[in-house]
Order: sequence, then C-alpha cells, then structure tokens
Amino acid sequence: MHSRRGSLTFDLPASMCFYAHMSKAANFFKLFADPTRYRILHLLTLDECCVCELVDAVQTPQYTVSRHLAGLRKGGWVVERRDGTWIYYRLAPEHAPLIKAVLQIAQAHDLDAQLLTADAVRLQTRLDLRTEGRCTLGYGIV
Repeated sequence: MHSRRGSLTFDLPASMCFYAHMSKAANFFKLFADPTRYRILHLLTLDECCVCELVDAVQTPQYTVSRHLAGLRKGGWVVERRDGTWIYYRLAPEHAPLIKAVLQIAQAHDLDAQLLTADAVRLQTRLDLRTEGRCTLGYGIV
C-alpha cells in the first residue's frame, strides 16, 4: 500500500494495512463494550425512539443517553429524524442488519436477557403512551 506524506511517497508495511482494516471490526465491537450503549442499541432494534423514551427504558440519566446517542450518530451507527421539537433515533439502515445479528447471538446465549427484556417492557410501556405515534411526555414517566 502506498501513502503520500507531503511530497514524499512511501510504502506502508503490510501489517499496518492489516491493522487499518481490523480497526473497523474493533470499532464495531466497541459499540457493545459499554452496558448503556449496548442496551440503547438493543432498544433501537425494536423501534425508533426519542431520548426521553430511551431514558425511561434504560433508567439512566438523560445526559448519559444523549451522550451515547451523539457518539452513535457521529459514528454513523444511528440516524435521527426530527418531528417538531422531538428527535427520534433509529439504527442506520446500512448497519442495522449487522447490529441486530450480534444482538441476536448474544440473546441466543442468554447474555443479559433479563435486563434487556425489562428494558424492552419499559420501552413498550412508553411507546404505548404516544399520541398519534408521537412522544409528547418527556422523561421520568415510567
């Protein structure tokens, strides 16, 4: 592999090319390394959600959920949709199948199943409170 630095051209060692490629996989699996981010990703496989719905589902402070969503959005893992003053998040379509597959494998091996099920129940409770398909409540409801 060739690289240009200033006006110089030099060959990169094959090992550096390998690690550059592997960093994609490593960065992907880092998504699941943080428990809150893991739980948020799981909930986004179920439905599009606003921050307040996720806050109530994972029972975590709003700033923590927002910080994780900002990082996921910046990394291209989630996308947002604005509806008035509300912002709804969902998995990015190009990454959703891979994220769902990893989460399905984790669930098949009963990894954190109780916690993820409780999160999903709380999320469904919040989604049931939507008015005409929209969140109108804010967080701290469930």
